[in-house]
Amino acid sequence: MHKVIILGSGNIGFALALFLAKSNSYDVTLLARKAKTLKKIQKDLNITVLKKDLEDKKSYENLLENYDTVISALPYYLNIFIAKLALKANINYFDFTEDVKTTEAVKEIAKKAKKNQVFIPQCGLAPGLISILAYSLYQQFDEVYSIKMRVGALPLNPSNKILYNLTWSTDGLINEYCNECFAIKDSKLVSIQALEGLEKFSLNGLEYEAFNTSGGLGTLCETLENKVKELNYKTIRYKGHKALMDFLINDLFLGKKERRKILKDILEYAVPTTKEDLVLIFCTVIGKKDSILQVKTDVRKIYNETFYSHKLSALQITTALSLCTVLDLYVNNKLKKSSFVKQEDINLEDFLSNRFAQKFLKKD
Repeated sequence: MHKVIILGSGNIGFALALFLAKSNSYDVTLLARKAKTLKKIQKDLNITVLKKDLEDKKSYENLLENYDTVISALPYYLNIFIAKLALKANINYFDFTEDVKTTEAVKEIAKKAKKNQVFIPQCGLAPGLISILAYSLYQQFDEVYSIKMRVGALPLNPSNKILYNLTWSTDGLINEYCNECFAIKDSKLVSIQALEGLEKFSLNGLEYEAFNTSGGLGTLCETLENKVKELNYKTIRYKGHKALMDFLINDLFLGKKERRKILKDILEYAVPTTKEDLVLIFCTVIGKKDSILQVKTDVRKIYNETFYSHKLSALQITTALSLCTVLDLYVNNKLKKSSFVKQEDINLEDFLSNRFAQKFLKKD
């Protein structure tokens, strides 16, 4: 049985452990700092749990020995350290990071990987699943002009002025809204500003807006530079959200690195979390097939749901099950065994037919 160690027992780490454990195909160990949390998880999931201070690098000594795969569900700034430990321990490495610099560092680490050892970052929703969907649409054309990727994790019933509730890592959210963004314009890689590029659209009678955010493209810019004329990624929110976040981040300068802790404190103090959410995925590709200009669109909605008596948010479901799917494809020899695997290297048909993906990916 494939032995997996999961670092972090937050919303995503817990959901990941739940799905892998209930599959009866993986020997799962979960690490966290709080004994009370681990005790409850052990009772619910009947898996091995370990109490460690995951911010203390000394606690990782010899930790990864005797495992096949390590999955980091930790903050992005710890992932480079974990990837180096995985390389040393000669085990596989997976993460959910949206941070561009972290992924670049993991790619460099992967160059030293042993035979059949893989490093697969960005295994969540965006980057992750959206990259697989977009690249699959791209492959259906002879010539591609435009790829537009839009993803949003949205509360079902927003009741505040920013029309948003926290559904995942606040650090990750701030990174998306503040860090440098990339796109392809006129077939060339360009840097663009987060929170810019506002657009509005309607879907099933509801009004949304979308704007530039960092990290969602994953490695697609690198893969498709000089192959498409336009490629961009934007985050979907309810209409009116962007203006208020722009005020906090740019007008009050809370997006500056030295002031982001203030922004995090404000968001976590004033904006409630929710598991009553939905994930909206919207990908459109325009190009030519057999000399005819065509458009192909993939639209999906995923709602929060109860699995194994545990209510999970839509974001937990999509993020955790996406990684479970990629891991399962690797274990069952459905992925190429190169050292560094991009999300767009993953075949969409293999992904959709996997037992984990079938739990949540229903076309809307």
